[in-house]
Amino acid sequence: MNKYFKALLIVLSLSLIIVPVTYAGFLYLTTKGAIDQSFSDGTKKSNLRENNVDPAMDHVSILFLGIDDSLSRRKGGQKVSEARTDAMILATFNRDKKQIRLISIPRDTLAYIPSVKYYDKITHAHAEGGPESSMYAVEHLFNVPVDYYARVNMQAFVDIIDELGGIYFDVPFDMDEPTKNDKGRIKVKEGYQLLNGDQALALVRSRHIDTDLGRGKRQMEMIEAIVKKAQGTDSLAKLDELVEIVGNNAKHSLTFNNITSLASFYSANDVEFKQAQLKGTDYMYEGVYYFNPVFKDITRISRLVRNDLGLSQGNKEDLLDYKVISLFGDLIPLKKINISDINQELKEQEKNEKAKQSEEKTAEESPTSEQTDRQERTSESPVITAEEPSTAPPVSESVTSEPVTSEQVEVESVTPQNSTTEVFNNNIQTNTFQQTTESYNNQ
Repeated sequence: MNKYFKALLIVLSLSLIIVPVTYAGFLYLTTKGAIDQSFSDGTKKSNLRENNVDPAMDHVSILFLGIDDSLSRRKGGQKVSEARTDAMILATFNRDKKQIRLISIPRDTLAYIPSVKYYDKITHAHAEGGPESSMYAVEHLFNVPVDYYARVNMQAFVDIIDELGGIYFDVPFDMDEPTKNDKGRIKVKEGYQLLNGDQALALVRSRHIDTDLGRGKRQMEMIEAIVKKAQGTDSLAKLDELVEIVGNNAKHSLTFNNITSLASFYSANDVEFKQAQLKGTDYMYEGVYYFNPVFKDITRISRLVRNDLGLSQGNKEDLLDYKVISLFGDLIPLKKINISDINQELKEQEKNEKAKQSEEKTAEESPTSEQTDRQERTSESPVITAEEPSTAPPVSESVTSEPVTSEQVEVESVTPQNSTTEVFNNNIQTNTFQQTTESYNNQ
């Protein structure tokens, strides 16, 4: 099976858009039963939220997870909880702007997996701890709260599109892809056309024509196309079949009341869809490929999401990748990392840096040893008082009364001083002599 299958995460999105505000009795019970069947309790309030959120009043985020939980994999012994996510979309719902933003996260993104405490491909998070593990991985990547999740499998995607009667889509290239069970080929020509479920799935799975970012773009465009089709009145008539698909092929953490409150608000046609994709670079580590996210883009996505949710912008220093890179210089796959240890080490670094800065400031304000010696010599210099006898010859008369010749200068410069002459007298005599010489030269 193609590991790069990009299942579109639309089952719960369809429920949010097409569930009517009022229900006939049977339809209400059918819808509620299917949603309750797919509801999975157990998720807690995000640690990045101060209070619980209510989709009826607050801006919320939902993480859509697409898994390859095909019958062939189940026969091979794979449990649903062991499946890797082949697609991941973080969606924000902003009530003030009537806006839904879809953020595509590549499956091979190198990210911290809290359940195992090391960096790995984010697709492995679900296999290591289910939907909650994926939610925590995204929270640590962007430093944003993930309030709810919705997990769907490949068959749900195919069944939804077929139940809607197909989806019109502009196919960007000629396509020749294997079927979902690898038992045949699906061929589609380039151009705008009606696609059935298998064809649409093959289009979003394709990885041979363009990049992973290109697949992400098709993925989100397909979501918009499905939502528009689901908003039609013909689709409302098929609501019971659609919600049955939800019950059979999806798990989510939203209650029935959560979904109906969102549906009543976002069912209008003027909802604005926005898209964003996490950017990165190809990274090989010990022979394994990773999608290494660009830190600047992590910061960009973080600010977009926080703004959509009405939160403060936050600082780049709060992002886990920033902390890890600060300590280790790079993101290292499969290296055990304890977040509490990282925070402690960063505190120690900050403490040591402040101590170093304090020492440098003290050193700048304190006099140097040379300055101290100079000050000590100055303070210890003797002061001549009127009572002290001076052994120096009368300077004023001998120097000023007669001009000094160059021969006298030479003689005086080499004539040794009496051993009993004090240093401070020598200084006085030399200074006076220099002044006289200048006077003579000026003449």
